[in-house]
Amino acid sequence: MQRIGTLLTVLFLVLGAAACGGDDDAEPVEFGSGELPETVPGGFPLPSGSSIGSTLIDRVNHRTEFSVNARSDLSATVAFFTVELVNEGYVVDRSDGTDLNWQVEFSKGSLRGEIVLSALDSGTAAVVSLNRS
Repeated sequence: MQRIGTLLTVLFLVLGAAACGGDDDAEPVEFGSGELPETVPGGFPLPSGSSIGSTLIDRVNHRTEFSVNARSDLSATVAFFTVELVNEGYVVDRSDGTDLNWQVEFSKGSLRGEIVLSALDSGTAAVVSLNRS
């Protein structure tokens, strides 16, 4: 599961480096922060009191990613996503991990998604990836 931590670090470095260059308006890739991307399906579950961090919309590859900081611990955040995704009509295809890192894969129609979660001292960090085929 150290691989998940490394993946999160690389993702944020790539997002940061890409956000520093080019004109986002002219590109098919849009970076942001603080707000849920417009391409996230309505009703997508988020833990109460959570905050949105970095966001990415890649219109060429039909991919959306965003980071979420939840106030709850890892096990409670995993339970929230597992239950609430199903309540919103998603199928949880895989859910496993350790006390420090967890991965949830899900689908709904042509939408495929993954949530990579990491325990923090004061809650849980998550990166949500959505891909439409």
